[in-house]
Amino acid sequence: MTKLLSLWLISAVLAPTAQATEDTWPLEGQNTASGTFHQTVMDINGTVAFSSTGRFAALKPHHFRWEIESPDRQLLVATPEAFWQWDKDLDVVILRDAPEIEDLPISAIWNGAVDDRSSSDVETGHFGDGVKNLSIRSPDENTIIVRFEDSLGQRTLFEFNLEMQGVVTSSAFAVTVPDGVDFYDETSRSLGRSGAIE
Repeated sequence: MTKLLSLWLISAVLAPTAQATEDTWPLEGQNTASGTFHQTVMDINGTVAFSSTGRFAALKPHHFRWEIESPDRQLLVATPEAFWQWDKDLDVVILRDAPEIEDLPISAIWNGAVDDRSSSDVETGHFGDGVKNLSIRSPDENTIIVRFEDSLGQRTLFEFNLEMQGVVTSSAFAVTVPDGVDFYDETSRSLGRSGAIE
């Protein structure tokens, strides 16, 4: 189920979105973000295919951390050096090549368009073959909502609830491969099992 999230993170390409002019974007002028998220994916019939919840942290512009708490426990960490996926229920860690983070839809949280208009006026873009009709809006100063449709017609909704206290540092994106897990290095150049990458 959560494989769609990691595929979205590593495969989608983001076209520029318009900056809000009348309203202040919640993360305007910020270099860090953290909080909780709720993801809902609906199939082409509008039925909920699955949902997940967890915590996230971001350090502008190249570091993202997703800790999926339900229904599966996973940690996804993207940095300029690598993309880590740790399935905590299966005790599997996979290391992949780093995505072009600034080109991913998740990067739109930094400067997305505030949308208080009707759905026919939503600012959207087309994002290659994987993602289309991406819209970003902020109904209040603590919430960012990201919606998009994939090439199979599934619609995904992310709701980010921002925490305004605390500072995210680069240490939040270090991954140490624990003993006893199955580790797979799927990078094009072998980084090896070096322990931590920041």
